[in-house]
Amino acid sequence: MDLSTSLASRFSGRRIATTIAAAAALAIAAALLVAMVGPISSANPQTEVPGNPSCPAGTIELKIEPVADGTFSDGTLTVTIVVDEANQTFDFTSNIGVDAVIVKGGPNGNVYTFNPEATSGTGLHAPVNPANGKFFGLSHISFCYDIETPPTTAPPTTAPPTTAPPTTAPPTTAPPTTAPPTTAPKAPPPPPSRPAAAPSAAVPVQAGARFTG
Repeated sequence: MDLSTSLASRFSGRRIATTIAAAAALAIAAALLVAMVGPISSANPQTEVPGNPSCPAGTIELKIEPVADGTFSDGTLTVTIVVDEANQTFDFTSNIGVDAVIVKGGPNGNVYTFNPEATSGTGLHAPVNPANGKFFGLSHISFCYDIETPPTTAPPTTAPPTTAPPTTAPPTTAPPTTAPPTTAPKAPPPPPSRPAAAPSAAVPVQAGARFTG
């Protein structure tokens, strides 16, 4: 093996060792960061609310206290939570969408608002304790939801078509208008004419005859 090959091998080995050392240092730093503040939440940005926040108006609350692994239900909403005790965070899944999740810990609470509604969340936690930079312990969790009313489909208002009876009057057969032939009464025959009186024949008056009245 010549000198150049030997030097290249040495430099290559040093580079590999340096890369491994840098990766190990990053891993240790990440572990220390998680140990100090816990894992970064993948849920919607939370809002810290003083005191004991409550669910928004118009929503229903499912409260879990004490906080522990398990499945909880009020008959409508069913929630399963998995708690990371070491970091005081939790993940959840639900059968219907929730509008908000309130995580109480210490003097205040974190309110997570979901729009649109969510059926799962990861890394939710209480506010940070300023004394140690860690999350306060989980006092209780409130899941806030509303019941969606399905839209009602109004029945059609158009009346079904009605078949009107025919308005054309059936043809009527008029009785014949031709008057029956009338037989004029026969005029009575003229009375028989009297025969003309025959002229009376003059009676000859005899001379010397005498009439008496």
